[in-house]
Amino acid sequence: MFLTSENAENINDTVFLLLNAPAHASTAMLSFGNVCATWLILIYPLALLVYWFSFNRDKQQAALSALLTSLIALTLNVIIGDFFPHPRPFMVPIGHTFISHVADASFPSDHMTLACAITMSLLFSQRQISGAVLLVMSGFIAWGRIYMGVHFPGDMLGSVLVALGCAFAVNKAEPLLTPLFDKLCNLNTYLLGYLKLTRAKH
Repeated sequence: MFLTSENAENINDTVFLLLNAPAHASTAMLSFGNVCATWLILIYPLALLVYWFSFNRDKQQAALSALLTSLIALTLNVIIGDFFPHPRPFMVPIGHTFISHVADASFPSDHMTLACAITMSLLFSQRQISGAVLLVMSGFIAWGRIYMGVHFPGDMLGSVLVALGCAFAVNKAEPLLTPLFDKLCNLNTYLLGYLKLTRAKH
């Protein structure tokens, strides 16, 4: 039996209803869901900033790879959303929604794409511990977006595939990107060194 688009939508709806918050969800669960859906994503760019300002060349290059992967992945999201628009649960409507969101295309999820792009890029860069921690957090983000009613499970799967493909491509292109990354790292070191010297003089 082949998986048709209708069957896929039925599976998507069924899994969504299993994970989506009930109408009378507890305040504690809604608060936790909101944190996962809205705030956890902030840790990902923060992680890149920590890597960048570590002044460790390997970590800085890993941060640049993750940043490039994210930009490419999010650009692909826009293209996919324009050509294959998929409604959000509250646009259908189905389930319950507990956070406000603009009624735009839901597939793939930008939150999940950004999280997975950074996570997978770090894993490809041999940053296993950081990547593993962020991977677990990505699962909470996916759950939170579905639980709070702004995304379907299929949106999360699409995000994982987009992010994985982009991380793989950037990793394969790393030999070509390394000279550019080196120049950016050198520029960062020079500028911050100059700022430190200027501040010391004053």
